[in-house]
Amino acid sequence: MSTETILPQAATLTAKDFATDQEVRWCPGCGDYSILAQVQKVMPTIGVAKENIVIISGIGCSSRFPYYMNTFGMHSIHGRATAIASGLKAARPELSVWIVAGDGDALSIGGNHTIHMLRRNFDVNFLVFNNQIYGLTKGQYSPTLELCFKLALVFDTPVDQVFFVEAIDGKKVTQT
Repeated sequence: MSTETILPQAATLTAKDFATDQEVRWCPGCGDYSILAQVQKVMPTIGVAKENIVIISGIGCSSRFPYYMNTFGMHSIHGRATAIASGLKAARPELSVWIVAGDGDALSIGGNHTIHMLRRNFDVNFLVFNNQIYGLTKGQYSPTLELCFKLALVFDTPVDQVFFVEAIDGKKVTQT
């Protein structure tokens, strides 16, 4: 007679296991739908239990992500998702921490927090949804907008002018 304990085999997860019952509230045709579908498709393959996955987001369209993923998650404050996720990873290094932020959230108001997170080299996953515009404000361009690009929705001269600094042959060139 064997005294060996047989443990139950872990259930195989699918993309549906990572979907929630929440109504997805993005504009028709938004690329965020595709990102959500792909992340839900990939999650079962990463080899991490659902209860050890945490998604931290900031503010903006992309940051509704935690509501649409059947994992632990937190919708944080504008520009601070990387800071909050860094703290979580430092306190609970065994967790699989995912950060979801828009280009403005991650690279504008949260730019310094993003730099410090990268400098500290935390083992996190960082999804930046780059649509070159602040989607919720409908027409305000983000820091990733190409230089000299003009949006039909933006006034000829923005109320808050954005200054871009680019290094060209060691010289700094500023454009408005």
